[in-house]
Amino acid sequence: MPMNQQTQSEQAPLDMLEERIGTSFSDRRVLVRALTHHSICPQTAQRDAYDTLEFLGDALISAYVVEYLFQTYPDATEGELTTLKSEVVSRRVFAQIGLDLGLMEFIRADPASLRTFNDRSRESLCADVLEALVGAIHLDAGRTAGEEFVSRFILPVIPEVRATLSERNPKGALQQQVLRQTGQLPHYEVLEERGESNDRSYLVGVYAGDRLLGRGEGSSIKAAGREAARAALAGEYPDSSEPVTG
Repeated sequence: MPMNQQTQSEQAPLDMLEERIGTSFSDRRVLVRALTHHSICPQTAQRDAYDTLEFLGDALISAYVVEYLFQTYPDATEGELTTLKSEVVSRRVFAQIGLDLGLMEFIRADPASLRTFNDRSRESLCADVLEALVGAIHLDAGRTAGEEFVSRFILPVIPEVRATLSERNPKGALQQQVLRQTGQLPHYEVLEERGESNDRSYLVGVYAGDRLLGRGEGSSIKAAGREAARAALAGEYPDSSEPVTG
């Protein structure tokens, strides 16, 4: 359906959404576009979907978040700010904010396509629409309105994200700690591979120079690396000087 052919039944949900986010749109076509998945747009009308608004919103949110972090944590290092910013603007965090706002009930998508989405795909869709919504607010009402939305719904999660950063991003937290203490970056080595090709597990060690900081096991090298970083942060290998193998 072209964006300028909204029915009266479509208006009510938009009223509800505007009230929920505390923003009224002068041009609701921009809001509809922010909520529209490309699955219901013909190939000739891709600009009716949220994709480019998502691109704009992502850049705007990142800029607002970076400025806030810079001003709020003046003693943080560049590495600490980078790690915190990456986690705050992650799809996981955006998806949770979008779900808390109830954005899924307003998203316009092809029902058949939506039925093929698993939980992770739905969360990603919700994160996309949150970013597109910020882009739409910026275009419709200006920079200040976009910043106010980010201030109300995104910036408040930062203290919680920061408090649990080592749990959610142990490799980033370990990198900050090791860099601060030694001036070195930690590096990871696969120590052992176990199991058959369809049931593989990996043992990974994390090192600072030739000193073993921690070991971890997982079903992928990435997962094992996270577990190794958690072990290192927990101080499970405080006295080890085991050299890197291989």
